[in-house]
Amino acid sequence: MRAGLTESVQLMEQREMNTNLEYEQLTVASSALREELHTELERMLNDIIKFKVHIQGSLEGYEEFVAQEVERECEEQEREEMGADDEKYGEDVEAKVEEMDLDE
Repeated sequence: MRAGLTESVQLMEQREMNTNLEYEQLTVASSALREELHTELERMLNDIIKFKVHIQGSLEGYEEFVAQEVERECEEQEREEMGADDEKYGEDVEAKVEEMDLDE
């Protein structure tokens, strides 16, 4: 009976050692996996930030382009309106001069 008990104790100690060894291996593997995931996450974040900065720069360039185009079109429209006003003003002046000549 004592031999059986000693054998059971040895088996239990061996199981404990195997369990502790497996626990240590799992701890090391989980740390390695955590480090790998952290590195991959950092790489993805860097890629996302680079993409965001690129898009932001492109949008700023496009915004400047649109602002320049709007300004150019407004200037053209103002010039056209001033030209039309000048022509109308010139016609009004000529009509007034003719009226004055007729009145005299």
